[in-house]
Amino acid sequence: MTGHRVSTDRSGWRESGRIDGVDDVRRVLDEINAAGLHRENTALARDLVRTADDAALTAPDATRILPVVAELAPLLPWPFGIRRGATVAAVGSTSLVMTLLAAGMTQGAWAAVVGLPAFGALAAGQDFTIPLQRLALVPEPGPDWPTVVSALIDGVDLVVVAAPAQTSDAVTRALMSRARQKGCVLLPTTAWNGCDLAIERLDGRWSGLGQGRGRLRQHTVTLRARGRGRAGRPRTIETLLPPASIAGPPPGLRIPPPPDPVGTPEAPAVDPPEPPAATLHAVPRPVDPWEELVQHPRRPSYQQPVAGLRETPPVSRT
Repeated sequence: MTGHRVSTDRSGWRESGRIDGVDDVRRVLDEINAAGLHRENTALARDLVRTADDAALTAPDATRILPVVAELAPLLPWPFGIRRGATVAAVGSTSLVMTLLAAGMTQGAWAAVVGLPAFGALAAGQDFTIPLQRLALVPEPGPDWPTVVSALIDGVDLVVVAAPAQTSDAVTRALMSRARQKGCVLLPTTAWNGCDLAIERLDGRWSGLGQGRGRLRQHTVTLRARGRGRAGRPRTIETLLPPASIAGPPPGLRIPPPPDPVGTPEAPAVDPPEPPAATLHAVPRPVDPWEELVQHPRRPSYQQPVAGLRETPPVSRT
């Protein structure tokens, strides 16, 4: 390592360069501190720490990074997304959990949610575009939940964990270590000791309601992130949940204005169309059967001649 070197001049030390008193110790410490505070050495030490923690990324790498939506990128210490193997706590909002899952799952990642019975799968699919065919739900893992989470860490890319209140630090450290080894992103719903980053919802407000009309359309939240290393400095943003990059711009509420009672021209009165003229047809005269019998009387049947019989002349009486 180049830069400022510690002085090796031992003329001021007692005897043959040995440290025999407090003055010798202070002199050596001052020289060491001067060398450590040198600008070149400080820059080199910073580069070494960054290389050991997160190597610089110049492009998204799916083998090392899981993407997130653009609205949450300012909260993260890693470029292009969440580093695989990291533990990122999402505190105070189920919508925040769904937002962290959305971008990675839409690009093929698998996820599991453990210990959240109220997790809305319908809202996750419709509002956050999460592919439900790659989402596993374990609402009631039971008392052996660490074993369940450990098995899921081995097989999926993201695991959401709602741990019981009295979970020991030994259990959480073991799960974080396993996630780091397997390259799985662990998303607890509470801030575990030693987690890489904790994103917390500070407050939120809904909008969309008017005076006696409208419905809830937008949820604006304030998020604060703080963690270890480069994430030690808190970062705060205000965004919509679900963000516009997932749900699109919020729809506008269009209400037609009320009609103006003054100066509105009245529509001209329109007479109803006249019905078409009725077509007259001649009505036939009713037939009277009695009239026909009077005009054309018929002979009784006993007076009609019978064929083949001769009439007998009347006998005269004297």
